[in-house]
Amino acid sequence: MISLINLANSGKIEKTGAKPKLPIKVDGVSSETLDVYRIPLDYLYYNDKNGRIATGISQYEGELEPTNDIENVEYNNFVAKLIKDDNTLALKRTKKSIEDAGQQVYGYVLDDGRIVDGNRRYTALREIHQETGKTVYFEAVVLPFSYNNSAERVKIKKLELAIQMGVEERQSYDSVDLAVDIYQTTSGSDPIMTRADYAADSHMKRTEVDRFYNGAVYMKKFLEFIGTSSKNFNIIKENKVWSLFYEMGKTLPKNFGDDAESQVRKNETMESYFGLVLHQIHVGVKGNTAQNHIRAFTKNIVTTPNNESFNEDVADVIEDLADSLQDSQINSTSDLMKCLIKENDLITEFGDTYDSYIRDARNGESVDKFIRSVKNSVKYFQELETNSGLAGNLRFADVSNEQLQELQTYMRDLNQVSKELFKVYGNEIR
Repeated sequence: MISLINLANSGKIEKTGAKPKLPIKVDGVSSETLDVYRIPLDYLYYNDKNGRIATGISQYEGELEPTNDIENVEYNNFVAKLIKDDNTLALKRTKKSIEDAGQQVYGYVLDDGRIVDGNRRYTALREIHQETGKTVYFEAVVLPFSYNNSAERVKIKKLELAIQMGVEERQSYDSVDLAVDIYQTTSGSDPIMTRADYAADSHMKRTEVDRFYNGAVYMKKFLEFIGTSSKNFNIIKENKVWSLFYEMGKTLPKNFGDDAESQVRKNETMESYFGLVLHQIHVGVKGNTAQNHIRAFTKNIVTTPNNESFNEDVADVIEDLADSLQDSQINSTSDLMKCLIKENDLITEFGDTYDSYIRDARNGESVDKFIRSVKNSVKYFQELETNSGLAGNLRFADVSNEQLQELQTYMRDLNQVSKELFKVYGNEIR
């Protein structure tokens, strides 16, 4: 295994002369003891623990071994394509900047060449080398840490979060990438840190970290539901339906208790949400529109007494969909779309049931608004009666005879209209 620190100590990697400023205090290192080095590209490799990269490679666990180009170029080539596809324009800008003025911002790497910060700069440099054949270097701070040491993993993650999320003008995390990063960092048999620590180090609210974590849990359950790897997060990312899982992460834990019966209803509701996710993917609803649909579902069905009956009405459809999907070997969005097209009748049936419940709920909401407006009007006139016919601080001395006669006319009309409306409502009672 390569040790960049040993290479630096033996003079095989030269210093740039720049002195780094760490964004946070890290035990065991200080800006005074660190230097920026000019590192050959072949010694470096992408960090598979990085939230953005982890999403793209998670389904290939065991197939792609994180390593530098000297040992196996396949891994770096695969990740480089992910980074390019994720934001081609940003990579072009970085590449042009480096070609015109050199690398202006140094990165951070670990002793074994793992890149903690600077993935896009490293990718741009790789492309420049591949296109021109020129020898180029990645300028970076070498941190004396290793992921093999559990205590050092915490320091690495804290520094990564400080760089990626605590510094202005950095590319924002994609929501799926962030959810996956929170889940992988704070769960499992050997978590790097707690969710409370993650919130503090990333400058996020704890409730928001919890919602992203829960959203990741429901993403994994959904991927299992459709019969693919629970790490195949690109299906969620490509179809831009993260907002549906975020809503699940916010709503389901809050609306269902921990007893056995509540958990059964929670799981039934979760699968109803999954039905809506598949419906949204099938009809091509994404972004804000998908978010509005999921909120309408939550407000008008999930959090109402109609939730149980809706779950019952769509249970057979959802079960048939799950069976079909799990028999179809879903590995990509293309596979998923083919199966959904094949099961168009089931998707349509789910959509029709959903539309019917939403329509009924909204009609009921309109009736409630109408009744409230009548109630408020009655309350106003009751207050007039309590105040001997006048509102607020008005006195009869302030009202002329002509105005009193006008008020009498209005009250007579009101009396007549109220009698007729009373008959109308009475005739409609069934």
